[in-house]
Amino acid sequence: MIKSDSSKPVQERSRRSAQRIVGATEKVLDLHGYTEFSMASVSAGSGMSIGALYSHFANKEALLREVKNDVLTRLELKLEERLQISADSVESTISAFVTELSGALTEQRKLFAFIFAQSVHDAEMRRRGFLFHQRLKTTLRHSLLLNHPGGDKESGRSVDFVYELMVQSLLMRATSLGTVTEAELVYDGFPNPAVYERELIQTVTAYLLGRVPPRKTSASGEIHEPNPNHL
Repeated sequence: MIKSDSSKPVQERSRRSAQRIVGATEKVLDLHGYTEFSMASVSAGSGMSIGALYSHFANKEALLREVKNDVLTRLELKLEERLQISADSVESTISAFVTELSGALTEQRKLFAFIFAQSVHDAEMRRRGFLFHQRLKTTLRHSLLLNHPGGDKESGRSVDFVYELMVQSLLMRATSLGTVTEAELVYDGFPNPAVYERELIQTVTAYLLGRVPPRKTSASGEIHEPNPNHL
C-alpha cells in the first residue's frame, strides 16, 4: 500500500506563504521605494508576523534577492511571449520589445529603480541581473535573426549593440524616474515615455534596416534578394 506524502500540503502552504511575503514586499517597494522599506512594513502588508517572515527568509537581503528574481523572471517570460506573437519583421520585433519593456519599467519604476540600484551592493543580485540581460539578449537575437536566416557575426554584433542601446537607456530612465517625487521636475527636454518609445523604435529600426542591402532587379526583371547574412 502506497502512503500519501503528508509533507506535500505543508510544503504547498509554505510556498504560498513565501509568495505572499514576496508579493507584499514588491508592493511596498513599488509604492514607496527602498527608503520606506522595512520588515515591519512587509509584515503589515502581508498580514503575517515578523517572526513568520524570518521563518521563510533568513534576513532582509535574502527576501530582496527573491523579489528581484521573481520580478525579473516574470518580465523575461512576458517579453518572450510578446515576441513570439509579434516578431514577424524587424520593425514589429523592435516595437514589441521596446513597448513591453518600457511599459513594465514605467509602471513599476520605483520597484525597478530599487532592483537595479541595489545590485551595486549585492554580488548575488548582480549575477541575477547579468542572467536577465543574457536571456533578454538571446530572446531578441533569436527573434531578429529569425527573419534574417544565416546571420553572421556582424549581424550578431548589430543585435548586441541595439540591445544595449534600448535596454540600458530604458533602465536608466526608469531608475531616474523611480527616485524622484511627483513634485520634482526633471530637466528640460525629458520626453514622456510614449514619445521616448516612439523615437527609440524608429531609431533602432532605421539602424538595423540600414544594414540590409535593398533588393535589386536585373534587366530581365529578376529580383535578387539581399544577402541574408546581414541585418
